[in-house]
Amino acid sequence: MRSRLPKVLHPLAGRPMLQHVLASLAEAGIEQQVVVVGHDAEQVEAAVGGGATTTVRQEPQKGTADAVRIGLELLDSGTQQVVVAMGDAPLVPAAVFEELLSAQAAGDACIALLASRPSDPSGYGRLVRDAGGSLQAIVEEDDADAAVLELGEVNAGTYCFDAGWLRANIGAVPVSPSGEHYLTDLVEIAISGGSRVVVVSSPRAELAMGINDRSGLAAAERILRGEIAERHMRNGVTIVDPSSTFIDIDVQIGEDARIEPWTVLSGATRIGSDAVIGPQAQILDSKIGARTTVWSSVVESSVVGEDVEIGPYSHLRPGCEIGPGCRIGNFTELKKTRIGAGSQIHHFSYLGDADVGEAVNIGAGTITANFDGTAKHRTTIGDRAFIGVDTMLRAPVSIGPGARTGAGAVVTRDVPAGETVVGMPARRIGTRQRKAPDRNPEQGGGKPRSDA
Repeated sequence: MRSRLPKVLHPLAGRPMLQHVLASLAEAGIEQQVVVVGHDAEQVEAAVGGGATTTVRQEPQKGTADAVRIGLELLDSGTQQVVVAMGDAPLVPAAVFEELLSAQAAGDACIALLASRPSDPSGYGRLVRDAGGSLQAIVEEDDADAAVLELGEVNAGTYCFDAGWLRANIGAVPVSPSGEHYLTDLVEIAISGGSRVVVVSSPRAELAMGINDRSGLAAAERILRGEIAERHMRNGVTIVDPSSTFIDIDVQIGEDARIEPWTVLSGATRIGSDAVIGPQAQILDSKIGARTTVWSSVVESSVVGEDVEIGPYSHLRPGCEIGPGCRIGNFTELKKTRIGAGSQIHHFSYLGDADVGEAVNIGAGTITANFDGTAKHRTTIGDRAFIGVDTMLRAPVSIGPGARTGAGAVVTRDVPAGETVVGMPARRIGTRQRKAPDRNPEQGGGKPRSDA
């Protein structure tokens, strides 16, 4: 991989590669999981340790059979079946693990192994069968002659063992010329001893693929994202172009939502029913309400209510909460800001560390000056306030309910409810009042309206 990150921790559709393997094993009903780690053990242990998963180090690293021997020592004594899976083969689904378990138990076999027929079998051990189709041997590529290399069926490296047989024979694996103990030698031990070995063929060759480089990682990403998109579409989500849409495995999307091209939905994102996301939207670890539209914008670690319009070119940084019916328009940036229901920020504004009430209008060019060079301060804007264009709100500051600021105001002091302030620095010019409607003589009372 040419990376400082351990191979099994490289992200794949929003999870480390190894987490996909552990999740599929758990889905197949495998409750006790032991991860044997070698290189970069500390990073792997930090990523997967805890819960039902135990980690153990292989020191020194003396091959795959030695790794299984170490892990076997941590399993419960009453364990009857042992599944061995590779941490760099994340596409093996739970159904295949279940089939391996069933084949080993039903066939009274000491080993059930997974085989596949990849388009390019280079690097894999070949399965050699007799005329009756029974497995005779697994021949590693370095030891194979031309005839064996022509065989297309390969060992995928995933097994289910009878636990008693495995405990009795793991110590019999010989040392190879390289000084390592290979797990494939257990197949030879079983066959030579007259024990039964069954082969389970992968339904699709690519599901059994191991990942050894960045190209393999990209190929696995394409396969997994295609499966994710297919699952959502079967559940009533419209994905206009799956090939240009990137959805992580833990994302949830409501029925009748529409995902436009070049959209990226990451992490634990939740999209509500009838929402329209994209084109060109990126949403990370956020909740988007029903019937909300996010267009050509970025939303990070935020909660957006129902019937909201966001974009184009808006950026919601972490910690934002947007109430229902709001409008967050062109080139608006929010950070750690709460916006009340029905408020509007149509364009060219920055609000950071702010609490905005309901039915507030934020004029173009408004900013909260929330950082004084040492600390961040909050701005509060009350319900129904009107913030004029190019207003600068120097935090900490509070704008009362129904208050107004004039265009270009620099507000450095709190503005009481209903007041209007203008200028730089802003000064009060009066209290905001509703103007009584003009009356004409026919309505009775008051002076006639002048048309002059």
